[in-house]
Amino acid sequence: MRVRMRRTRRGAEGLRAAIDARAAAEDMTLTSGQRRAADALSSVGASGPPGDLYLVGPPGQGKTQVVDWFVAVSQARVLRTHLHGFFADLHRSIDDNGGWTRGVDAVLSANGSPYDVVCLDEFAVHDPADGVFLDRVLTTLADRRVRVIVTSNRRPHEQMPNPMFHAGFAPTMARVAARFTIVDVDGGRDLRQAGEGAGGGFASGRWIVGESAPSAEVGDRPGLLQPGSHPVRVIAAGSGRLRVEFSELCDAPTNAADLLWLADRYPEWTIVDARIPRRTEPLARWATLLDVTHDAGTVVTVWSPEPRAAMVDALTAAVPDAARAVSRMGAWTEQISRVRSRGA
Repeated sequence: MRVRMRRTRRGAEGLRAAIDARAAAEDMTLTSGQRRAADALSSVGASGPPGDLYLVGPPGQGKTQVVDWFVAVSQARVLRTHLHGFFADLHRSIDDNGGWTRGVDAVLSANGSPYDVVCLDEFAVHDPADGVFLDRVLTTLADRRVRVIVTSNRRPHEQMPNPMFHAGFAPTMARVAARFTIVDVDGGRDLRQAGEGAGGGFASGRWIVGESAPSAEVGDRPGLLQPGSHPVRVIAAGSGRLRVEFSELCDAPTNAADLLWLADRYPEWTIVDARIPRRTEPLARWATLLDVTHDAGTVVTVWSPEPRAAMVDALTAAVPDAARAVSRMGAWTEQISRVRSRGA
């Protein structure tokens, strides 16, 4: 038994050192919050598998980043996904495979081998139907002894903030609080706003203030895409690039699964005529779009007649968890367009 415990401890120390080395390779130093998360991620129990973790903190604290480093160096079989994407994949798999058990089997395995760990980013629950589904998912993962790691801006008791539904969801979150080790990943500053860890992908996005985007490029042809719940009319789509009006993504009833479908196929998006919505639903869809494109590493360029601050104000006034969406947009550069609208 002593040999097994000693090996376990060395394994934990080696994993922890590997996380530091991975960060250093990206010219990054872990914040105090990230160090707490890394300690928990690399911990290995002497009498059993590592426990479930709930990494919580304000937006921009590097929660996703430290889990990225853990996944990169871990020898476990890890499924890494956004909560929205996981739900969409599971719903689809249940339909395709004729029921819950086979559907779950398909999602929780790859090449015939089950995953050891499931990492769910942006663990946020607002919809009662999602709450019921989540309760069953977590029970299934526990029964299968799959380690679960989630990142969230809200503590368990803060989920499902709508008072009409909060009481009904409280027992589920009480079980989460009892099962998961909750780790505070507040490092004291927003790394996105500070520009730390920025690079390509989503972080290279731009918010361009101007009355009109540049004229359509050669070869741009309007078309109709069918990602799932409803068709999306685009200005152009091809060669990994998507050009679409803001209203098609946010005024129309687009959901997370639709956006995931688009992000899988088009790593670069140009969103034009982004006029700031005054209603909650389009703003909530915009927040979801930011979640999906951030996790997919999509390069997003937004053309709007209004400054980014106007969108920030609208989100803050209308959307729960707006701070996460605001932080995501903070990673982008803002520019004033020199392009004049036609007739100017």
